[in-house]
Order: sequence, then C-alpha cells, then structure tokens
Amino acid sequence: MSATATSTMSLWALLAEHGRLHAIWRNSRQESDRLAMAGAWALAITAPGSGLFDDGEPLAGRWERCTPTVLCSDHWPEPEHLRYRGACLGCGWVSDHTHQGAGAENAAVEDAHDHTHPGWRDLPVVGAPPSMESPAAYKRLVERWRERWEPVLPAGWLEMGGPIRTHRSAPANRHVPGRAPGGGYDLATDEREETAGQLAFF
Repeated sequence: MSATATSTMSLWALLAEHGRLHAIWRNSRQESDRLAMAGAWALAITAPGSGLFDDGEPLAGRWERCTPTVLCSDHWPEPEHLRYRGACLGCGWVSDHTHQGAGAENAAVEDAHDHTHPGWRDLPVVGAPPSMESPAAYKRLVERWRERWEPVLPAGWLEMGGPIRTHRSAPANRHVPGRAPGGGYDLATDEREETAGQLAFF
C-alpha cells in the first residue's frame, strides 16, 4: 500500500527532528514522548547510513554521490504500523511516497533507486553474488562473479554503487543493501536470468 506524504522535508531536516524528539524522550522517559520519537522519520535499522548519525546531527556531505537509503516511522498500535520512504544520503532527497504493509520496505528501496540510479528496472537479472565465507575466498569469488556478470551491466555501474537484480522469491525476496559488488543493493526480482530486460536504453 502506498500513500503520498503530506509534506517533504530534506533527509537532514527529518533526521534532525528525530534527534530532537529522541533527546526529549531520553530526558523525560514519558511514553507520550517515546511514541512521538518512534513516529518520526529515522533511517531504517539496516538501511545504508544507519548508525552514522548521533542524535540528529546528520553528516551532510559525507556521501559524494546520490546513495539510496530508507526511512522508517513506527505508528504502533495501528495495524501495519511501520511506514517506509525512500531517501538519498548524497543530496538529502526524500520520496513523496510512503509505503506500509506487505512489501513496503522494498517499495521504498525502489523509490530511492528511481532517484539515485534511473534505469535500474531495465537491468538484466544476474547470478547471485558470492557470500562472505572468508576474506580470501570472497575476494576470489567476487573476481569470478565480476568476470561473468560485469560485462552485461553499464560501464562503471558497480563503482557508482549501482544495484544488481537477482532472482529470489518470497520469503527471501528482501532487497539487501551492500550485497552487490561495489556496495550497492541486491534487488530481488521474480524474473530469471533468461527473461531479463535488455540494455538498449544505455
């Protein structure tokens, strides 16, 4: 389910507001203040940039390029209480759209990629990247993966933090940050490699 946000503030302003509300709650320990803090937009716990902000002092300018991330707010005890929005760590852009319910986080990730990496939806579906088993083995496996799959991606895509699309079905279809070689997202799709889109638009 998706809805349009009532107003759009920059990522930095939203994080500063969350930090302000967090400081109020930390001092008061009142439930009403905790709910206000939880309902404010903050970086989702596993999203890029999470943990790098201290009580609303966002590090604007830390990212040299547009980098996708996801904001979350919690409106417990409402049904489907978690809401998500795409955002950008580079320029501070925040999506006008909020998502809640099944697939909400993935939808917000996709909004963010529409901003940071236009054209990602037409990328070919590639093989799954290697998982970290040991640093030495991982490096070798990534080199092999790049030899096989990098030629079908736009030039410099991975170095720009570009995402990859891999075939994964529910329940393992969460878009995973940092899993693509180069640090971008691994975006799940129902498509298989042989049915992938073409690169004619590049």
